[in-house]
Amino acid sequence: MKYSKLSLFILVLFLVHCVSSRVTRYPQSNYPPTRPNVIEVYYMPPPVPFEVIGEVEGSGAALASWNTVRNYMRKKAASIGGDAIIIVSKKMPYIGTSHTPDTAKAFISGNYIYYTYRPGTSYAIRGKYILGIVVKWK
Repeated sequence: MKYSKLSLFILVLFLVHCVSSRVTRYPQSNYPPTRPNVIEVYYMPPPVPFEVIGEVEGSGAALASWNTVRNYMRKKAASIGGDAIIIVSKKMPYIGTSHTPDTAKAFISGNYIYYTYRPGTSYAIRGKYILGIVVKWK
């Protein structure tokens, strides 16, 4: 019992914090790193003039939050000197299907046996994926 609770805790922790991010710097841009906490995230191009210096993508497990994925992307964008990220694509790719078990009950009344049956349910598990461009203010 002790190990099953521990393994369940580790599994949930893994699913919540399973986030990755990677960045690709464009060859013509070479800027010093910036601070991740000042990088802004836009879903439309901002009205301020900017230069595209790279691409960044982030992906997360089903239980990871969108905010966690964006924070990982901010860290990667800061490593190449970005000032902001403009989100180009946001998807929830299919990862797998989760099934709940079927349930059945039986009871006896007199000389008869009665059964009740309820089928389990299935639902899709979806991850998180974001693609963005890293920009530097002019």
